[in-house]
Amino acid sequence: MEFEKIAEKLGLDIEDIKELFELYMQTTSADLESLKVAIEAGDAELIHKKAHSIKGASGNLYLDELYGLAKEIDDLANANSLDGLADMLRTLQYKYNEFVEKFDKNS
Repeated sequence: MEFEKIAEKLGLDIEDIKELFELYMQTTSADLESLKVAIEAGDAELIHKKAHSIKGASGNLYLDELYGLAKEIDDLANANSLDGLADMLRTLQYKYNEFVEKFDKNS
């Protein structure tokens, strides 16, 4: 992960982008937990809400892979098509964990 490139795209210094990523991780971690509960309950509206939140935050920070995965879940929830979402959530969680590890290594 190249913090400098993302910071430059957003017009921020490196310390500001790190603070944004820390906030992103706190929020996204909670959203992922809520998303898991929503998928287990089959609550399409809550799935949409939480996936949409993750999608937006990821997109705003140029985290394209996380954005894409959250968008897929969001789109399916909007279509009330809940099959396969548990597997998609596992992939999203895995990629999120990879992001956190990279962030921790570079901080």
